Amino acid sequence: MLKRIGYIFLAIFVIAIGYDILASAAHALDSGSLSSLFPSMTPLPGSDFGSGSGEGGLTAINFDLFAKGGKGYGAITQGYGRTPYSYMYIGDWHNGIDIAAVYGAPIYSPAAATVLATGDQDDYCPRLAFGRFIVLKDDKNNLMLLFAHLADIDVQPGQTVSNDQLIGTVGDSGDETGTHLHFSIFESAGFSMAPAHGCGPYPQGHDVDPLNYLGTVYQ
Repeated sequence: MLKRIGYIFLAIFVIAIGYDILASAAHALDSGSLSSLFPSMTPLPGSDFGSGSGEGGLTAINFDLFAKGGKGYGAITQGYGRTPYSYMYIGDWHNGIDIAAVYGAPIYSPAAATVLATGDQDDYCPRLAFGRFIVLKDDKNNLMLLFAHLADIDVQPGQTVSNDQLIGTVGDSGDETGTHLHFSIFESAGFSMAPAHGCGPYPQGHDVDPLNYLGTVYQ
């Protein structure tokens, strides 16, 4: 009889521990931060860990941080193209890079440009696309620059911006696991902002590797 009671208490103990673990996991997923489950992990290229809470992320996004040997590369949590997480995207393709940053971190334009478009896709398909975004036209390099998952937008369509001018802040809008900037580059030829996927104005065109662009601009 005592043996049976001992087994019962042991089962209750195991169930209680399991519940605590599951509760912690659920809280982490709900908050968009897996880093609380894996506190020893830091952002690495091709990895999504660490981007949720902004831990280890940039406090400001100045693109000269991506000059050769710059510390910006250490904040990239997902690279361009096919990645371990690209199966989640249309065509199994991640059309930009993700840069870990704290919520509200200022974003400065990497080039003199014209603001082509701004918007919030959460108005059409909440938490399913780019959220708040800005598209700049870099006339010098004939490229379109997309900044997504923003908190604030500090520019308007048609406005011209200078290199290093504040354009917005990092947020967690749209479809993402936490606070980071999604940065994409598109060729100007054939580019448009056209309704798609039920998410309102959506970038359409041929994307290219943003690191090639940054490596050219910031040699």
